Formats: sequence, structure tokens, C-alpha cells
Amino acid sequence: MKIKITLIALSLLLCGTSFAQSGKGDFHIEKGSTQHRLYVSLKAPVAASQNYTQAIAAAVPGFAKLAAEYSIIPAKAITITEEKLQKLEALAIKNTGSGESVAKLRNIFELSIANPTNERVLEVAAALEKLDGVDYCSLTSAEPVKPPYDIAPVTPNRQPLQTYLNSSAGVNMIYAWDMGLNGQNINIRDVEYGVNLDHEELNERNVSHFMEISPDASNDFTEHGTAVFGIVYADKGSYGISGMAHGANEMILFTEYPSTGYNRINAITQAIGNSTEGDLIIYELQMTGALGDYCPAEYDHVVWNLTKAATDVGIVIVAAAGNGHEDLDDPLYQSYRNRGNSGAIIVGAGTNNAQHNRLDFSTYGSRVDVHAWGQGVYSSGYGDVAQVGGDFNQSYTMFSGTSSATPIVASCVAVLQSYYHGLTGEYLTGPQMRELLIATGTPQGSATEDTHIGPIPSMENAIAEIANMLGTPTVSKASFSVYPNPVQDRLTLTSNGFSGTAKAEVYNSLGQLVNSVVIEGNGQQIDFSNFSKGIYIVKVTDGETTVSKRVIKK
Repeated sequence: MKIKITLIALSLLLCGTSFAQSGKGDFHIEKGSTQHRLYVSLKAPVAASQNYTQAIAAAVPGFAKLAAEYSIIPAKAITITEEKLQKLEALAIKNTGSGESVAKLRNIFELSIANPTNERVLEVAAALEKLDGVDYCSLTSAEPVKPPYDIAPVTPNRQPLQTYLNSSAGVNMIYAWDMGLNGQNINIRDVEYGVNLDHEELNERNVSHFMEISPDASNDFTEHGTAVFGIVYADKGSYGISGMAHGANEMILFTEYPSTGYNRINAITQAIGNSTEGDLIIYELQMTGALGDYCPAEYDHVVWNLTKAATDVGIVIVAAAGNGHEDLDDPLYQSYRNRGNSGAIIVGAGTNNAQHNRLDFSTYGSRVDVHAWGQGVYSSGYGDVAQVGGDFNQSYTMFSGTSSATPIVASCVAVLQSYYHGLTGEYLTGPQMRELLIATGTPQGSATEDTHIGPIPSMENAIAEIANMLGTPTVSKASFSVYPNPVQDRLTLTSNGFSGTAKAEVYNSLGQLVNSVVIEGNGQQIDFSNFSKGIYIVKVTDGETTVSKRVIKK
């Protein structure tokens, strides 16, 4: 289960390598949609201008003729301010050594055309991709795409129904809670349709939506977000359910269906534009894939570019694989695989038992990183399982699909990120977090090459591995031993010899200093009797040498 520090370093190195951009021919019509948005990515930037038609025409030979024929009007697609882009670019350079992925966002335009039928947008996209200065074209639906799926009277405590929290078949979030870990200091964003902020699990939480949700978005769509928010961020009180990362700073919805009209690209853009290093974005999204059913939203090339930029910045993205039984290793997905890895953590759906088998509907393949329960996930919303007192704001459901699996994994990420940040003041990148989850997770059952959805996270194993990594001595010359470990009352430190200036400091799982003693000699004791159970770091400083050990308080 142990993940080497060199593996984390390798994932950071790989994240910084250049990514392939041979994406022509990937555009297609979303099934069931009669209206699409047309995007074009240019190989080189164009000068900022109030007349982008002329600016693009100067950089792309042949564009002017097409613009006249189809009455094309270009507009910047990625509406993140230049000031914010520069900040994101600097973070990407810090994390990966390159700001290329962020700079690429400046080259993407949305094109409006006259009479934008499916046939005409296909015609324009095909013609554009024949031009030398065009990198790729992309079509995204302009119509909603199917999502991948205490107020009086008193609501009973339903946390016992959240069996995905447990160790027997779930992710063992209870272990993290017992250590006092619940997502502290982490900002969470959810990209999807809507959420009921008046629900009893959310009405006193730090939740909001960034844009007004369209009144045309029905409960079938908006309650999806209520279930997702419940899994991640529901109030941990004496009634109802408990959010897995209930201690996070905030959870904000970035709706793809605002009152201004359905626009998935804008929702993702705004989520990234209002995030920074260490933040977590959830993609509760799916789209029509190469085989005709649902796959990850990043199959769309603009979404992939946005995702790559965000993960290079240090924003962690956890995304649904989709409920389409699509094989991402199929030859028809070759161009998608050729782009490289976006850095997102892609989540498949497995059974809600100790077998951890892939559910038949889950999209799968080597690009799917980890999985969680895709059935029997008790959460807030809908009201098809319970509606206390007939009150819509006290409704509960059994959530399913990659929709339920994704917020479970996202919650694990938030809590682990909080733990790591508390100890180091730094953040794990998305690729680093992915390697941690894979290396310490419980293996998928009945795994074969053609059904791969990866392991299910194990919070106990992942927390222990972070502690092991950070317990590595910063200077290897000195050493000391501790016993007993686990400790109940008093911890004893032994060494070949401490100097008269040696001291020991004890830090809790949040990185807070909880005790400090001067070491008066071999056999120095530290009182742990008043500490709560969990993992602690004992740091001994002797002159210029510092060594740390992980200690478990039982």
C-alpha cells in the first residue's frame, strides 16, 4: 500500500510535460439535442480586438470567406479576466514548469452563425478544421444534457443509513472523522444544474449558487445537485444525514443552466475563474461519447483544455466517468487518449458491497482512475425514499450512478487535502492526489482489462500514507525512537544521545502545535493522556537537525 515520495514527484513531473493537441475530427452532435454551441481553438493567439472577425481572419487564411458565407460572429469563449489568467498562469508554472495550458484558453472562441441547425454547425466545423490556423473545433449542446444521476417535524438521525461511510464496504470516512478530519479549510465547487438551498441539510450551511438557476430547470435536474451537496456537505447534526466533508469552508454551485440559457462551458469557466490552488471542483457532467453513449465531459475538447489548465494550476477536479457503458480504451477514443491526461480524477461506479465490482452502466477503461458506490447511496433530495411531514425541504433519496460515486470520491479528496494542508501548508495537485488514492485504495473486484474502474478509496490507508510521507526525516543523520506506539498515556523518547538544547514538539492531524518539551535526557516522556485519539507528529530538533515520527494515540 505504501506510496513512495518519488512517485508523487514523478506525477508532478509528468503533469508538467507538454500535452498533445491533435484533436481534429472529434466534434459531434450530442444525442437528443437540436441546438449546439460551436467553438474553435486557434493554434496561435490573436491580438485583443473589438472586431475578432478581422483579427482571426488575419491569423487564419480562409476564415474571412467562411465568416461571410455563414455570417460568423466570434466572441471570446473563456471569459476569465486577463488579471486572473495571469495569476493562474503563474500557479501553473509553479506547479508544472509551464503555463501553456492556461495560455491556451486565450485562443478559444465561440462562433455564432446564421440559422445554426445541427447540419450547419457540422458544416462550419468541418470547413474550419481544414484551415491551417485552426487547432480543433468543438460542439457542445445548447440544450440541457441528462446529468450522470432541521425543520419541524423532527427528522430522525439517518446517518446509520449512510453505510458508504463505513469500513466494511465503504471508504471508511468514520476513521477520518474520529481523527477530527472533515475537510477543514477547503473550498468546494460543483458544476451541474441546481440545488435546493432551503433543504434542512443545507439551509444553515455556507452554500450558494454563483449564477441564478433557470426557472426552466425542473426538479428532476436541480434535485440532482441537492443529493450531491448532501453527500459532501450536509449538516452533521442530530437529524438526517451527515456530509462527508462537512467541515469545508464552503460549497458553491456553478450551474450549467442559468437564467441566461444553458451553457456548460461558461459554468466550468466561471468555476475555474473563481478558484485557486487547493480548491476542489466536482464535474457532475456527462456527454455523448465516441460509441454513442455517455462518457466523461472532458471528451469535449474545450472542457479538456479547461480541465488541463485548472489541474496545472493546482485546482483538483473530480469528474464522473458517465453512465454509458463506454469503453474509453476502444480505438474510437484514440484521439481523446492522444491528448494526454487532463489531470482530472475520473470516477467510475461500483457495487455497494465488499466485492467492489463495476456496475454494468459505468463507463470504464484505463482512463478511469478510481470508483465508489454507484447504488444505494442515501442522501438528501428528490423525496422518493422519505419526505418528512410531506415537506419538500425534508426529502431524501437513494442516489446512484457515477453521480453518487463522484461526490463520495470528491469528499475523500477534500478531507485528505485538508489533512495534508494542515500538516504542510501546501496542497497536493490532482495527479498527486490521484496517485495517493490509487496506491492506497481497496482494489476493484472482478477487475479485467476491459472492465477497469480502479480501486475504491480507503481513508485509513490514505491518511496513514500521508503521515508516513511527512514523517520522513528532513535530515537523515540523527534518529530517535518512541514507545509505546500506539500510545495511551505517556510516550517515551530514546536516542543515542540528545544535546542539552534538544526539544520535542507534538503536532496534531491539523498541523497545530499541541505540546512542546525540552528534552532533559534519554528516556524523556511526553504526556499524551489528554489528547484525543488520532495521528500525531512528534518533531525532535537537536541543533540544526530535525527528525519527525508518526505516533498514534489510541
